[in-house]
Amino acid sequence: MNLYWTIVQDRAAEFSLVHDRPGTSELDGLPVLAAHAADFSPFHTLHIMQFCLAVIVFEDCPDHLRTHAGVPDLDRLVPEDADAFTVLATAEKQRTLFGRGLDEELRNVEDQVAGTSRARATVQRVLDQVPHGEAGRKRMLDIVYELHDDPRAIAGVIGLTTAALREVAVQQGPADASARR
Repeated sequence: MNLYWTIVQDRAAEFSLVHDRPGTSELDGLPVLAAHAADFSPFHTLHIMQFCLAVIVFEDCPDHLRTHAGVPDLDRLVPEDADAFTVLATAEKQRTLFGRGLDEELRNVEDQVAGTSRARATVQRVLDQVPHGEAGRKRMLDIVYELHDDPRAIAGVIGLTTAALREVAVQQGPADASARR
């Protein structure tokens, strides 16, 4: 593994551990992403989300939140009615990453809805690639790259991945989550 992917792995672990702790906010992991965006770019935060989805969400997701094929089902992990609040709250806090505030996002709600739809499809497509090993990992890179110029979709992926991480942690319970540390 090259140095960049080691950094991604470390930051994904740090980001996910924040969301294992009871009582934390969905926004508490954003400083990890801000550091990665400062070192690389806002787009590169998607690599942390990709790692969280492929390693933590995929591995730890309970069976009742999976499809018949054994892949985590985003619709079961994060119901669609959670999208708007989750993504807008995340987008508001990502001002340092993307230079936008909630007031601007609220004026562009239609764009955010479209970005969130793209994000939801992207997250499920990434999860669908996990069982395919190295070939799937290569396809994941292509899948997340499709969002490189869409800050609203990037915010959506971050918000949805965070919500999925939190749901998996809740499903495992405090004893299991503490054992992973």
